[in-house]
Amino acid sequence: MQNAAKTGPETGAAATGAEKASLEERAVDELKHYAIITLYLWVLFLLFATYKHMLLHENGISVWNESFAIVNALIFGKVILIFQALNLGRRLTGLALAWIVLGRSLMFTIVLILFHIAEEAIRAWFKDLPLATSIEDFGGGTLLGFATYTAIFFVALIPFFAISEVAEIIGADALWNLMFTSGRKAFKLFQE
Repeated sequence: MQNAAKTGPETGAAATGAEKASLEERAVDELKHYAIITLYLWVLFLLFATYKHMLLHENGISVWNESFAIVNALIFGKVILIFQALNLGRRLTGLALAWIVLGRSLMFTIVLILFHIAEEAIRAWFKDLPLATSIEDFGGGTLLGFATYTAIFFVALIPFFAISEVAEIIGADALWNLMFTSGRKAFKLFQE
């Protein structure tokens, strides 16, 4: 007999089929989540690269690395997924949604900046450059430039985590329908 209430483990062929479907569903959901994160980060990194290119071109320097935008987005998208799986920010649970969003944005900004520094340090090491040259990527290597870069990244992550948190509360399908289907929408929210 099938466990309709899903209160205990299933046995036999039904369990194997359910586990396989569940594993496939989780893999597809994880892939969708990764694609969304990567797309968001790619747009963010592409904007950073475009702005940097414009500034350098304005000063007569010709450099263009938009190809690194997609590579960084793929790498940092996976970093975000890993740290989400490790429940980075779980101590924020129970706080007001605004604090959760700001806290997670700050934590992930720190993680991504540290990974970006590590990436630039590895790149400098492979090119036999001094480590200091890897820091120049952050706003010209100045403290103000680094703070500005970090602040922009923090602010850019706020909408991402706001939408993620709302999707977790009301459900990803309901959020998708709310955002991307035409017609009048009516939802009832219940507070527990």
